[in-house]
Amino acid sequence: MNPVLVSVLLVLILMIVGGLFVASELALLSLREGQIRALKSRGRRGAKVAKLHTNPNRFLAAAQIGVTFTGFLSAAYGAETLASSAGEALVSQRMSQSWANALSLIGVTLVIAFISLVISELVPKRLALQRSEALSLASAPTIDRIASIFRPVIWLLSIFTDLVVRALGGNPHEKRAAISEEELQGMLSTHTSLSREERKIVSDVFTAGDTRLREVMVPRTEVNFLLADTFVAKALTDIVELPHSRYPVLGEGVDDVVGFVHVRDLLNPAHAGTRLRVEDLVREILQLPGSKNLLPALTQMRNEGAHMAVVVDEYGGTAGIVTLEDLVEELVGDIRDEYDSSAADTRTLAGGDVEVDGLLNIDDFMRDTSMTLPDGPYETVAGFMVATLGRLPHVGDVVEEQGRRLEVSSMDGRRVARIRVAAAPVDDSISDNNDHA
Repeated sequence: MNPVLVSVLLVLILMIVGGLFVASELALLSLREGQIRALKSRGRRGAKVAKLHTNPNRFLAAAQIGVTFTGFLSAAYGAETLASSAGEALVSQRMSQSWANALSLIGVTLVIAFISLVISELVPKRLALQRSEALSLASAPTIDRIASIFRPVIWLLSIFTDLVVRALGGNPHEKRAAISEEELQGMLSTHTSLSREERKIVSDVFTAGDTRLREVMVPRTEVNFLLADTFVAKALTDIVELPHSRYPVLGEGVDDVVGFVHVRDLLNPAHAGTRLRVEDLVREILQLPGSKNLLPALTQMRNEGAHMAVVVDEYGGTAGIVTLEDLVEELVGDIRDEYDSSAADTRTLAGGDVEVDGLLNIDDFMRDTSMTLPDGPYETVAGFMVATLGRLPHVGDVVEEQGRRLEVSSMDGRRVARIRVAAAPVDDSISDNNDHA
């Protein structure tokens, strides 16, 4: 066989072997903790992968020994054999020996470097990222064997590596930085195996992590309370048109919520014709601070079997109530039953205007109107109107924000019930372009 062809094949084989070491190293590095736990239960090879991953210095040094050894051999052997053959070819074309040797060495080195970059670096790394589990399982026994053979060398390399890492301010025993919330959201938002609805629920869970109870509670002014000293028969008359199954019970005032009563207790036939009062049927109610985050509150209510809780403000007064359903709806969207009001919080009117409920929180308002309100001491659109006007609003009051009009369209006593938001203005440049088209 042609000796030049043999040399070329040998150099290519060395490059491919070096590429396998590169792929093995990156595949093992890119495995996540969940993948490692899953692989550990998949036989001896999986157990070897898990074992290697517990000591990164060991498998990194073993892989680098393979990469360095094959890279050195391919470069040295290629430069020695192929460069001399190329030099002889140039001399035969009447080039001087010195020029032929120099050009052949430079040319062969550049060609080997280019091919090595593709075969030994770029391709293996791309495949390792795509098939990290399969490559880790395939290469783990070989890497483990090399690590055992070169244990003294790896031990020495590990000592010097740890010293340099410490000198640079790093921790030689730390594997990788914990994944951030933003990175995790990014991964989930682009994960093709999750449907659009699933990705939205996951996104809402992350958003809920920063949401406080005072942002999702039913404010005190909107709560249907029962008085503790009310007779059961009178209480039934009061709630007959209301849709709820549980009602908070007041003692001496609105800041004295003594518990809650369930409709089934009020309807108990044994209580018919008696002089029982609501306070005789009261159950204990959970009290939570308005500053408590949504997810811990949801966990606490679920663990304690509480379907309703009183939200307490910083002064110890009653800010409102929150139900288990309210918290779940923040994660999965509205859960409507046959008793829920059909009136939407947000309605689109003729001409593109939008009418919203005054109690709509700022985040939902931004979602429904594509309009961002400035930060301030408020949680709802009505609160924004009050803060901007500096007084209690009246029907017809207007606030200008970002070139759009927010007008109070109806009041419920002193509360802003509905607000009309003008449609977003059309960009003049777009209109002009359309006119000239």
